Amino acid sequence: MSGSFRACSIETTYRLMSNPGLHPSILGVNKQIHSEASYVLYSSSIFDFDIDVESVIPFLGDLTLPALSAIKRINIVQRALPHIKEFDRAEWRNVCEFVSLNMRLEQLGLGILGRIPTMRWEAEDLYEKTAFQHITTFEGMEWVKQVASIKGLRNLDIKAHLEHCPPPQSNAMAFFVNFSASIEKGFAEYLKELMVIGMA
Repeated sequence: MSGSFRACSIETTYRLMSNPGLHPSILGVNKQIHSEASYVLYSSSIFDFDIDVESVIPFLGDLTLPALSAIKRINIVQRALPHIKEFDRAEWRNVCEFVSLNMRLEQLGLGILGRIPTMRWEAEDLYEKTAFQHITTFEGMEWVKQVASIKGLRNLDIKAHLEHCPPPQSNAMAFFVNFSASIEKGFAEYLKELMVIGMA
């Protein structure tokens, strides 16, 4: 072909990092096998997007409605406070809205980037579960209420992904370090009450 019909290629927003023994050619045998096999494929897999939140909607939006509704488990990682940029905020808000409106997840793996000082420091503190009702009103913490819109989970697995940093020299950094130390404790308890069936 020539002119406006010349072939072109662009980089996709997602790809299979490794093939765990999938044989998608079976999906083309007939409609019944396609329906049954695709349900098994999507319902039995964990879809791990890591920090690539911008790839969530392009991937999920490409799926048929039966395939999308079959997905029960996804993993995502949130860049918190110092790590987060304005475009990250928009992507995160859109992903949370898409998942809450279009999916019925059973399990969400939520990783959160944080910081931990290389040595203990005198202002170190942990935030209890009850403190997060107030903390989530702080500027930059809007993402918490957005992810909390995803309801009806059977399991919420919250993991802190901590990087070392110098002792905090500002109130903002002190807050972030204390928040980071609380991710798998008070913060996890707070979110589970909002998002997991039977935890309220």
